Amino acid sequence: MENSFDWLDLLGLRVHVKKDGKIVRTGFVDAVTPSADILWIGQEGAAHRSLYEKYEGYTAVSIWEDLYDKDVCSQLTT
Repeated sequence: MENSFDWLDLLGLRVHVKKDGKIVRTGFVDAVTPSADILWIGQEGAAHRSLYEKYEGYTAVSIWEDLYDKDVCSQLTT
C-alpha cells in the first residue's frame, strides 16, 4: 500500500515518511501544498519541522495503515 494516500488526505494525521522503503521520520503532517507534492512534518521534541517532496522519492503513509505492513512491524522490533 506504499504511497496509497493523496498527501492532502494526510493533513493532521500521524504518518511515517519513507525513502527507499525505510522510515526516515514519524510525525504529524502540519501542512501540504495544494498540488499534494510537498508536505511538512511539524516540530516534535528535538526534531525540527521538516519538508518532504515526492519528486525526491519520499512517500508518506498513515501509521495506522503502516502498522499492518509486516515489513514495518519487523523494523520496529529489530
